[in-house]
Amino acid sequence: MLTMTQIDYIRKAFFEEGLNISQIAKTFSCDRKTVRKYLAIEDFNQPFPKAK
Repeated sequence: MLTMTQIDYIRKAFFEEGLNISQIAKTFSCDRKTVRKYLAIEDFNQPFPKAK
């Protein structure tokens, strides 16, 4: 699980710096699916859905 600071850096890299998802995943040593998940979230106050 990433910290909020790392999530902020991921969102900044994508939305402000223009890096693509693969570049961000490589930079932060995480999976592309994880990057996509955190880019898709708009409201971090809602709980994550639990896997069944």
